[in-house]
Amino acid sequence: MEDDYDVEESYELVEGSPFDFHSPQDILPDNSPLGRLAKVAGLPDAEIDLAEAALMVSAQQYPGLNEAYYMDWLDALADEVRPLIATETDPLKNIAHLNHFLTTLKGFHGNETDYNNRRNSYLSDVLEKRTGLPITLSLLYIELGKRLGLHFEGIGLPGHFIIRYRELAPQAQGRSEWASTSLDGLGRLEETEPGANSGNGEILLDPFNGGTILTEEDCIELVREKAGRTLPVRAWFRRPVTNRQFLVRLLNNLKASLIGENDFEQALQVQECLILLTPLAVEEKRDRGMLYLREGRYGRAITDLQTYLREAPDARDAEPLRRHLKVAFDKMVARN
Repeated sequence: MEDDYDVEESYELVEGSPFDFHSPQDILPDNSPLGRLAKVAGLPDAEIDLAEAALMVSAQQYPGLNEAYYMDWLDALADEVRPLIATETDPLKNIAHLNHFLTTLKGFHGNETDYNNRRNSYLSDVLEKRTGLPITLSLLYIELGKRLGLHFEGIGLPGHFIIRYRELAPQAQGRSEWASTSLDGLGRLEETEPGANSGNGEILLDPFNGGTILTEEDCIELVREKAGRTLPVRAWFRRPVTNRQFLVRLLNNLKASLIGENDFEQALQVQECLILLTPLAVEEKRDRGMLYLREGRYGRAITDLQTYLREAPDARDAEPLRRHLKVAFDKMVARN
């Protein structure tokens, strides 16, 4: 019976064989866009440029993509809206100006009709087609905010992604200045008190829905709609994601789209980046093992799945994975 399958016995048979060797360079050559993104994974969090990293993801889909062109596009958008922001001190009015510019004048909107399309995860496509996912539209706001002196930070709700405006001083910086600001330097920036007229030192926004301003109660309802039930309130609203966490979430969205399109080869490349970004997350090796299994790379699938089962033997998915492991082992034996 399948449930009687001895996982440890199979491990002894494959350990040290040529099947269990793996190098990220096998999948992510150094000169490939995702290979460059893998190098970004080794940077301190504050040195990760989200827009540049996101365009590396786009370039994997579009070989030869002119990434500098899209960085300049972001600069041009900021320059176009800057006159509306430069003389205004009320954050609510600035947010209203930015929302009007992006949604009414430029036509950016959430892609509700083709939500799972991989192109919604590519920043270049978001700029070209003016539609995207919550996280990629949030990235647009964050990047324009950097250029305009509006401090937006990503908030990862379960099932949805929003941003938070928070007042900081000083205000606008050029690209070369904000790109080189360290995390320590950012932490030392003086937080200003909310304006006397606005009372809004922190403001939650939903870029996927036109930059709508949200209350915490709105966010709880959003999460309830996505999850189908009310979840315990955690520090969703007070803990902005790090740059690395942002990229992980972006790549997970893209991976889900690629798997939905049965493009397991590209999904495997994305998965490799996820492992490099989160080396301690054994679940990522499990996911890589399942992708190897779908690709027919049974030896590597066995190695990753057994790594997961050794480190998380009591996980909820342990028994189904043991059955997958038996399938992988049987197919590898049959092939040889």
